[in-house]
Amino acid sequence: MKRRSRSSSQGRPVAEKALTLTARAIGARGDALCTVPETGETVFVPGLLPGEAAEILARGERGRIARRLTTSDERVEPFCSVAEKCGGCSLQHWQHDAYRRWKRALVADALSREGLNAPLLELVDAGGQGRRRVALHARKMGTRLLLGFTERAGQAIADTNDCPVAEARIRKSFPALRELAMAVLNARHDTAIIAVTATEPGLDVHVDRKGEVTLDDRLTGGELLAREGWARLTIGRELIAEGTPPIVHFGKAKVAPPPGGFLQATDAGEAVLAAIVMEALDAALKVAPKESRHVIDLYAGSGAFALRMAERAPVRAVEGEAAPLAALDHAARHTPGLKPVSVLRRDLAREPLSIRELSGAAMVVVDPPRAGAKEQMELLAGSGVPVIVSISCNPSTFARDAAILVRAGYTMGPVTPVDQFVHTAHVECASVFTKG
Repeated sequence: MKRRSRSSSQGRPVAEKALTLTARAIGARGDALCTVPETGETVFVPGLLPGEAAEILARGERGRIARRLTTSDERVEPFCSVAEKCGGCSLQHWQHDAYRRWKRALVADALSREGLNAPLLELVDAGGQGRRRVALHARKMGTRLLLGFTERAGQAIADTNDCPVAEARIRKSFPALRELAMAVLNARHDTAIIAVTATEPGLDVHVDRKGEVTLDDRLTGGELLAREGWARLTIGRELIAEGTPPIVHFGKAKVAPPPGGFLQATDAGEAVLAAIVMEALDAALKVAPKESRHVIDLYAGSGAFALRMAERAPVRAVEGEAAPLAALDHAARHTPGLKPVSVLRRDLAREPLSIRELSGAAMVVVDPPRAGAKEQMELLAGSGVPVIVSISCNPSTFARDAAILVRAGYTMGPVTPVDQFVHTAHVECASVFTKG
């Protein structure tokens, strides 16, 4: 049976249209915005910069460059060999200062749409030593292996032997990761996602692949771990081999995050966000009465903020996933000198903490997924908690949630935009809200 191309609402294939368009701006996802003069419709075109004209092949609202006709003064040569295809970095071709102005403007626009006028600080460059975690897609086709990141606006893999924006140890590991992928993929289970995290003792490698783990998987995996000095290798839910357990420091606490678990993308980014949290905590504790000197960390993950805060105040850590919460709890119980840390597993999107559960805390930290925390913010707004720190990887939902607090009488402090995912459209936001 033949594959059909993307179809219209009438079931007919949608043909590509040849258009000559000029980019007017870069959109929130990093694609150029081009207007079709005859219809006023917007076509999203990756790889084009504002002011550049190109011959475009468009299908619906998506377009691709057939031939660029003009070149912006802000265009630079990408430093990655697959930058034009890879969906990991979408803006390596844009001059750094222009890119930074645009990224800061993403946050400014989101705040403006919600009617918020809090001061917006300069964009913090938090690329640091490179990204300490990557998720590589692997596909085996006979004797050929594709390993890399998915291409822009598609599922094809941009095959590569390097990722220049990753931490040095991850970059060095590509040959061994290819060897691992070739060994664990087969005709029946020919795709996998390989999550690699740089921890203090070595790389933590997790293979998300269907199928049972075989003896060959274990033998090859064990040999690679020993040879490469990896900290841990897991396939699916099974531990294949472990050297020195993978550890990251959150303050003075040593944490072994779960395989493939979430961490802030860079050490530098985590440090910036943690500094905002800790400065707010110090201020909150100075004015808090003795009976209200505990703090709450919502969407706590493995404890990047909770374990730091526990050096100064009792903490209630709330997280929906069992594995990171267990890592947080274990670290808290094995780190001398911390204030009491209690943990609660709860899906906050379905069952946010109630006003009663929130009341009495000196401060609450909220760091939700991209969808934000609308229902939780509405309850926070009515809780009377004097200090709330909001952190988000999505400016739109950050601003939406911030407006809920402002309408309830909270004062919004300066907003810090943090650039961990350099050369992409992703930007972190953080702000401190006070009441009373």
